[in-house]
Amino acid sequence: MKNVEVQLKGDLLIIGKDPRLVVNLKSQENYIETGSRKIPYRKKIQFSRDLLEGKRQNVFQTAVRYYYQQACQVAEGMRIAQQYRLKANRTVREKGREEPL
Repeated sequence: MKNVEVQLKGDLLIIGKDPRLVVNLKSQENYIETGSRKIPYRKKIQFSRDLLEGKRQNVFQTAVRYYYQQACQVAEGMRIAQQYRLKANRTVREKGREEPL
């Protein structure tokens, strides 16, 4: 995986584009933004100040890629679950129409 785009805005570290992993460095209230959804991301993410200041860039990028890969897997799992849920709901509704009450 190539380097992932990272932005630091105050206490927020924004990783990636779509999905975006938003890390609140103070409160640890992290979430994944995908489309219009915000998915809570409960994994604790910590970076030392020297990493955030650009020292040891290779260590920082390795950590960012790891956390971002995990977030992408969570987002993909949620997308698959949503598709399955919609398909299951449609199947239940169609079966309900066939059987009279």
